[in-house]
Amino acid sequence: MDVLVKPKRQFKRLHSVVILLGVLIFSSIWLFFQPSYAQQVNKKDIWSASVKQGDLALSVSGFGRLKSKKPRLLTAKSQATVDEIILKPGAEVTPDSVILKLSDPNITQSVRDAKRAYIDSQNQRIQTDINQKRELLAQQAELARIQADLESAELEANAQSQLVSKGIVSNIDYQRTKLQVRQLTRRLEIETARITQLEALHAANLKIADSNILAQQEALDLVQQQLDSLTVKAGIYGVVQSLRVELGQAVSLGEQLALVGSTTDLYALLNVPQSKMQSIQLAQAVRINTRRGEIKGEVIRIDPVINNGNIQVEVALNGELTDNARPELNIEGTIAVGQLQDALFIKKPVNVKAFSNSTLFKLTDNGSAIATPVQFGAATDEQIQILAGAEPNEQFILNDMTRWQAHTHIAIVK
Repeated sequence: MDVLVKPKRQFKRLHSVVILLGVLIFSSIWLFFQPSYAQQVNKKDIWSASVKQGDLALSVSGFGRLKSKKPRLLTAKSQATVDEIILKPGAEVTPDSVILKLSDPNITQSVRDAKRAYIDSQNQRIQTDINQKRELLAQQAELARIQADLESAELEANAQSQLVSKGIVSNIDYQRTKLQVRQLTRRLEIETARITQLEALHAANLKIADSNILAQQEALDLVQQQLDSLTVKAGIYGVVQSLRVELGQAVSLGEQLALVGSTTDLYALLNVPQSKMQSIQLAQAVRINTRRGEIKGEVIRIDPVINNGNIQVEVALNGELTDNARPELNIEGTIAVGQLQDALFIKKPVNVKAFSNSTLFKLTDNGSAIATPVQFGAATDEQIQILAGAEPNEQFILNDMTRWQAHTHIAIVK
């Protein structure tokens, strides 16, 4: 007789179903109390920082450039052509460093003409001086002849005065001799005055000649300066900031050629976001980073004009310059705007702004992180003040945790 075994198989199948349901129920309970796989974050993918308590130095950063206090703009002194470019932007220069060489045939010819006119004026003075000396000598010779005739007439008159009483010399001859003495005396006075006037006239003529020489010298100096200006020199110690012309280019009077900036007399010009300007004031200390060191400075001017959301802050450099300091060097500046005493602060988390509220994940001892509301205060470039929601030494994740914002707990796995 056959035995029916089907009920036994049904019992075994029922037993398996019960066991499976138990496992599912246990798993559901475990998953209820544990973060799901979707809430797990790898430890190496996050970075965190601890809350600290102490004095927090507040600062504002900006980017900008070093500028020359006394830049020198080189311009064309006449119409010319660029013949040679010797130094290009970035080259260090001294006052005698030649940057450009220009050419102008008209100025070259003008210099030749001015030199010829100057030499002619000098020769003219020499000729005038020679002629006047000759004239003066002739006049002095005439004066000497008159003096000799006067002395002879006086001797004769003295002799006749002793003989006229004796009847040896007639009275009329004696009177003629006396008349001759008077006439010669008068002529001597006239010739003496004439020589005096002649000397004054000669001096005036030489003064006019000297004035003409001076005028020709000034004209020569002027065209010589124009010729010298065709050799464009830096004029100061510094660096070539920009070059405004090209080889072979024709330039006109007053056209800009190059800009030279001093490397020793500099200031910094920083662009600071408008949102941070309320904390910046005059005389605040500044640190200028040139990538090869820092230069101390002080805020001396705040530009009231907003440009592309930024405001320019001018900084006087009162510390020793770094070896790479030069005009137009890209820099970063940090302005000290104040200090908070005994404050709670942490490294600035991603996408967190000053004086805002945000939710950060606080790390726990059991390898998880809990979403925690935090109120923030003032901020620097690297640190931010915590007003509420955290205690000293607590650790928070600094990453952008936006995709986990719907969760209150996440698991940190290795």
